[in-house]
Amino acid sequence: MQKGQKVKEKVQNLKKSNAKYLVFVILLFIAACAAKYIYTSKSSAQMMPMVAASVAEATEENIENPKTYVALVEAINSVDVVAKVSGSLDKVNFVEGSYVKKDDSLFIIDKEPYQANYDLAKAQLESAEANYARAEKDYNRQKQLSAKNIASKATFDAAESAYLQAKATVSQAKAQLDLARIDLDNTEVKAYIDGRIGKTQVTVGNFVNASGAALARVVQVDPIRLAFSVTDKELLEMQQSSEREDINDLTVNIELPNGQILHEKINQIFANNEINLGTATIAVYVDVKNEKHYLKPGSYVSISITSDKPKRGIVIPETAVLQAGEISIVYTVGENNVATMKPITLGKAYNGKQVVLSGLQAGEKVLISGLANRMLRNGTPINIINAQNK
Repeated sequence: MQKGQKVKEKVQNLKKSNAKYLVFVILLFIAACAAKYIYTSKSSAQMMPMVAASVAEATEENIENPKTYVALVEAINSVDVVAKVSGSLDKVNFVEGSYVKKDDSLFIIDKEPYQANYDLAKAQLESAEANYARAEKDYNRQKQLSAKNIASKATFDAAESAYLQAKATVSQAKAQLDLARIDLDNTEVKAYIDGRIGKTQVTVGNFVNASGAALARVVQVDPIRLAFSVTDKELLEMQQSSEREDINDLTVNIELPNGQILHEKINQIFANNEINLGTATIAVYVDVKNEKHYLKPGSYVSISITSDKPKRGIVIPETAVLQAGEISIVYTVGENNVATMKPITLGKAYNGKQVVLSGLQAGEKVLISGLANRMLRNGTPINIINAQNK
């Protein structure tokens, strides 16, 4: 009996040893499989061929995309200087091509006949005023006598009529004197606006006629107007932009014929009231200062309009962008130099740059070459041959 019990115990101990051994074998097998998987994964990654490529850094920049227009320089105001009275031209008071100011004396027309007319009108007024004073006294006297029934009604009516006629004569004489004074003043032809005056069309000694041919022309040069044409789409974009920006924050960049660039603030900007059917464009007018008079009416210049407070955004080279149907993608490269494909949302492109609205952060590196390599995909190791910071 004891012998059988011992045999039974040995069998149970053997089973326990075998179970432990079996567990050990299973764990060893699992560890071996895991090691093989890890090794295989690492080997696969290491075995993928590297793609040589250049990268550029996504940067946050001021987003400006000014369009250039060819603008005609126009004078806001221009006036033909004409004579308002006729007579011989006695004097020219300006230097041709000089800058004149409003009310500057430009021409003097023979004053003598107009001075004589003025003196005559003045004497006629004095005579009328004297007659009026006598008629007034007579009227007041007859009025008193009529009130006492001393003077006849006919006598009073005659005095009243003479009084009223004398009063009207004074008013007429005053009007004649005013007209004579205006004619006398108009013998001095003055500038109507500030501006640059051109060549005189009449020299001293010649006879000029009232409202005849222009004696000269004055053109306003400061401020001055720039006229250019845009499409209806561009005009709509301008209008929407003006709703978001203050006109005081806008600057007109003007390229002169010698290449010099002027930067002027906008005094006023407006569009014409209808589209030109022949060109399908609409005229836009911009008024700016021209203190140095570099801008000449009638000349053409290249202009662009920029904001003093531009928006900022993420910018990458255009060459970094790939199109997959309607989706735009880029490949980024992290610290481990492995390519990662990212979908992005694009904004406008300008000067070889592409604005990215979403999908990238400043500082991320994107591939700008090697994109045509058929081996390029997620996880591809990248051999960076050139890195651009901007």
